[in-house]
Amino acid sequence: MALRVDRVQFQKWNYEVASMDRKAMVEKIKKLQANAENVQLGGKGTPRRKKKIVFKTAAADDKKVQSNLKKLSVTNIPGIEEVNMIKDDGTVIHFNNPKVQASVPANTFSITGAGENKQITDMLPGILNQLGPESLTHLKKLANNVTSQFKPASNDDDVPVMRLARPKFSEILSFPVDPVDPTGFPRKIEAALCKRDGEKRHDVPIGEYLMAPQMFENIYLGETFTFYVNCVNESDQKVTDVSVKCDLQTNSQRLTLPSNIHDAVLEAKMCSGQVISHEIKEIGQHILICSVNYKTLSDEKMYFRKFFKFPVGKPFDVKTKFYNAENSDVFLEAQIENTAAVAMVLERVELEPSSSYSVANISSCDADELTGMHLKPRDIRQFLFRLTSNDSQNAVYKDLTNIGKLDMSWRTSMGERGRLQTSPLQRIPPAHGDVRLSVENLPATVSVRKPFTLGCMLQNCCERSLDLRLELQNSSQSLVFCSVSGVSLGQVPPCGSVSFSVEILPVSIGFQSISGLRIVDSFSKRTYDHDDVAQVFVM
Repeated sequence: MALRVDRVQFQKWNYEVASMDRKAMVEKIKKLQANAENVQLGGKGTPRRKKKIVFKTAAADDKKVQSNLKKLSVTNIPGIEEVNMIKDDGTVIHFNNPKVQASVPANTFSITGAGENKQITDMLPGILNQLGPESLTHLKKLANNVTSQFKPASNDDDVPVMRLARPKFSEILSFPVDPVDPTGFPRKIEAALCKRDGEKRHDVPIGEYLMAPQMFENIYLGETFTFYVNCVNESDQKVTDVSVKCDLQTNSQRLTLPSNIHDAVLEAKMCSGQVISHEIKEIGQHILICSVNYKTLSDEKMYFRKFFKFPVGKPFDVKTKFYNAENSDVFLEAQIENTAAVAMVLERVELEPSSSYSVANISSCDADELTGMHLKPRDIRQFLFRLTSNDSQNAVYKDLTNIGKLDMSWRTSMGERGRLQTSPLQRIPPAHGDVRLSVENLPATVSVRKPFTLGCMLQNCCERSLDLRLELQNSSQSLVFCSVSGVSLGQVPPCGSVSFSVEILPVSIGFQSISGLRIVDSFSKRTYDHDDVAQVFVM
């Protein structure tokens, strides 16, 4: 209401101004200004105003974020142990055991957890196995930028790493000639070619000289990785206490390789090197990390590292099949395929059995003929092994699943050797049930109307004792049981066995199948039927 009155007074004053002179208008303005100074905002006698304060909590913000993520249909990604966010300045935002959510259609990823800032030098080389090829180059630049503060401006040392390459015979243009040509013209052509390239003969496509490869060749599992580390002092000053450390980072571990460059002194333009060999035991990306520590003339400690990345492939693809024989023997068929890009010569393929089995190599050729088996890329060779249980009583027990390991050794075209051993081969034991019946003694041919003896053995394949009884049923009209039915075989412990024999009278000629054996367990009142256990020829 006060604001409305002021507006009316202002309109009235505006109407009066038109009829006043300038002096009266100035006096009116001064009067209004004096009235305005008496206006009070706040304090005693003024209207009370309420101020609304809104308190925001982290839980409310988190609830709002989760509500928005739910609209994007995000899904939880379990099993994430850590998340590393690499920034352009070389720092890493590290999350340990975070909660990760993602929405692929919306291209949205949510990471919830306690994050901490770390330097990239503190994270290396643990996070190298988490990076792909596109991130490794960026990471190496960041690492070099961060470690550049520890390197002298003159770049005193350099560590080139050279792999000892595999040479190969040079290929020449073969020119077949007739050695008995009376004109001698082919011989003159061959002599001219030999004079041009220095070869002694041109009738074979392989020359006498070795050629170094023009590119970095593949390394395969089981081979020996040999390289040369050379530490060069490229400055004009002497450096002391030079130490070189070589580590090999794989997908699962970090290995320290032996190095004999310790506390060395390098004069200007001098170098110190070493040949290092390591047997490759894992496939995937490998990173060779060379670390160098040294001191300058001013006794300042310097340090730098270099990274060399190379892949390791699988040379062979091994497939196995198991066949279970009736006499508890196990036949192993191994199929070996050359998956490498080079030809290989298999020197040895053997099966190292476990302590429960003995092995015999079943091959169509002798051991001497097996040596030098040539496998071109994508070629396949099959091998057959027979394994016999060392304990025939426990041959069907379920714990005998470990067969052994397949051991292979080979050489490439230039004689480089490789050796590979598979993980323990596991087989699925045959399902014999609680009781297994096997034939121990049975003649191949019998005479009609003359009794013969069938010898059998029962094995307890379960984990409890059985009280067994033998019952005979004459289900066949061609063979008649002559033994007494209902004979007790006694209690058989787990993995135990019992033997028995049955008299049978053949009454018809021809191939006859033996059936009608019934084994009854008195404890569980269960009957085990055994039909067609064997065949006999009656004449």
